[in-house]
Amino acid sequence: MLNSTDAGQSNNSNTQPLQPMRTGEILDTTFSFYRNHFFLFLGIAAVHFFGSLVKYSLEGFFSNSGLPRIIPNLVNIPFALVSTGAVIIATATIYLDGNITSRNALQQTLRRFWHLLVCHLIWVLVATMPFTSLFFLVPTMSIGTSLESILFIPLCLAPFSIYFAVRWSFVAETLLLEKTNVQNAFKRSSELVRSRWWRVCGILVLILLLSAAIHYIFEISLGIIFVLAKSAGGTDLKTVIQWSVMETELDSGSLLFYAIMTSTDLILKTFIFPIWVIGVVLLYFDQRIRKEGFDIEIQTNTATTTST
Repeated sequence: MLNSTDAGQSNNSNTQPLQPMRTGEILDTTFSFYRNHFFLFLGIAAVHFFGSLVKYSLEGFFSNSGLPRIIPNLVNIPFALVSTGAVIIATATIYLDGNITSRNALQQTLRRFWHLLVCHLIWVLVATMPFTSLFFLVPTMSIGTSLESILFIPLCLAPFSIYFAVRWSFVAETLLLEKTNVQNAFKRSSELVRSRWWRVCGILVLILLLSAAIHYIFEISLGIIFVLAKSAGGTDLKTVIQWSVMETELDSGSLLFYAIMTSTDLILKTFIFPIWVIGVVLLYFDQRIRKEGFDIEIQTNTATTTST
């Protein structure tokens, strides 16, 4: 869809000029896209909401049955991947001044689902390596083993995981938008990040923190209102903050408070998740423009299409 041969097919009258963007411009454009095309992204986010709802329901069931709680997360993966991929495709289409519906974006993602799943599993395997190593190391440690010994291997693996997590941050974008295979998706992402790793990492962290801040501010503020109104069923503010930030269990004697807070959490995650994806897609285009002159390719193909 976004190769030089395909780019000229879109009407390049986009109000967003194809040019390198500063960090503030990327953030501003992210919210502008989301605001101006809210219902498009909301239709896609509905899939994400349904997956989160299924995951939440299964977590309650599996916690009571004693079965592994990793199963709800595995069940949620298809919903998360499809909704994320659809936001990527929708954002790219908007960026190139095209038109697309939520349904069409989801359908395009489903055609590449298995490739997307393989990329996701590889990325997660590398990104979570310090945590998985800790999971396997702890049971083998003898009583009295020092904390330094337990954390030595995870801490050594952490820089490696962070480096490749950022280097492969555009794998989904290259896979879906350039219609390449899994191997080339990782290669292309590495090429786009190379020599600009720190800039890409900084912007990714900024987008993530901004998305998380919006979520926590709304959620914790609602909790404060209930605590001050003494309608939280004995739950204090510290518990609310731990539940929101660390995703611990919300212990409350009020069923109404518990229902409102958990429902709010699901709804906020649904509304906020497109922000992160849109920001990464815009950063992907910014890298292509800076490193490959993608804007010139678009202009050349548009001029060629117009002349013919």
